[in-house]
Amino acid sequence: MAQDATPDRPIPPDPSPPRPSSAPNPHRLEDRGDDTIIRVGQVDRIWSDFYHHALTAPWSTFFYGSLLVYVGINLLFALLYMADSNGISGTHPHSFADFFFFSVQTLSTVGYGGMIPVSHTANLIATVEVLGGMMINALATGLIFARFSRPRARVMFSHKALILWENNQLHLDIRIANCRRSPILSVDVECALARLIRTPAGRVVRQFDPLPLQQAHVPVLRFACTPTHVIDKDSPLYNMTENDLSAQEAEIIVSLTGTDEASGQTVFARSAYGFDRMLYNHRFVDIINAGPDGRITVDYTRFDQTESPQDASADVAEYLADQPD
Repeated sequence: MAQDATPDRPIPPDPSPPRPSSAPNPHRLEDRGDDTIIRVGQVDRIWSDFYHHALTAPWSTFFYGSLLVYVGINLLFALLYMADSNGISGTHPHSFADFFFFSVQTLSTVGYGGMIPVSHTANLIATVEVLGGMMINALATGLIFARFSRPRARVMFSHKALILWENNQLHLDIRIANCRRSPILSVDVECALARLIRTPAGRVVRQFDPLPLQQAHVPVLRFACTPTHVIDKDSPLYNMTENDLSAQEAEIIVSLTGTDEASGQTVFARSAYGFDRMLYNHRFVDIINAGPDGRITVDYTRFDQTESPQDASADVAEYLADQPD
């Protein structure tokens, strides 16, 4: 930590543009997808947690996986029916397609009546398939309903986090917007600084320091809000330079919890900001405008747009110029 700051002012961050990271950092908590994570010593078997995998898999994986299972089951039963080729009336001799489509009708419990099991063997196989078909249809219906009804917060987080000196305060700003027409009620926003700390024993551990917000609770989030953390003497960011934070592989973790008014369900959202995603001496432009007819316009195309106040740039430049070499 730097020790050359005056007692009443923290050291402002480097006003130069952020440096792009050269490679993904394995310690970062930013969400880059599970495909970038290799777990050793923990086998993730799909059958041991089938419901979770089916619920969280991408729709494309869920659809093609369901199609593969459906076709595979019907192929298996078609082969069983073919073993007793005279057990199904209405089929052409040795026609695999007829037995396959009979299996489809039996599994779905449709039963058009054109093909009918007549032997004891065929009736036994059909009985097993009907029982399995009812269970599979119930399971598929429940999974599809759960995937559609799973609570999700359509919340946008600003691409950049802003650090700005304004009104004699250095503060960290992040913009959050609700993308749904229905508001989110009783919103709680939590912000924390995650960084790697070396313990006295020499171990490196990740430490989470809370970053108190000026307004952590929002009764109603209809459009957008800007949670603000003041970087004062009580802030974990106080007297921290960008080089200090980079050395500790620090990042800002933001989480949101609220209740969707339309569904009454609790929704969650989160984001993370590495210090290569910080923008200094900028503030967010306004995205909410009221027209002469009283209608409110929310311009989400300007959500990530920022502006640089001249007074803030001059203040930081003057402060940096006063610091000793």
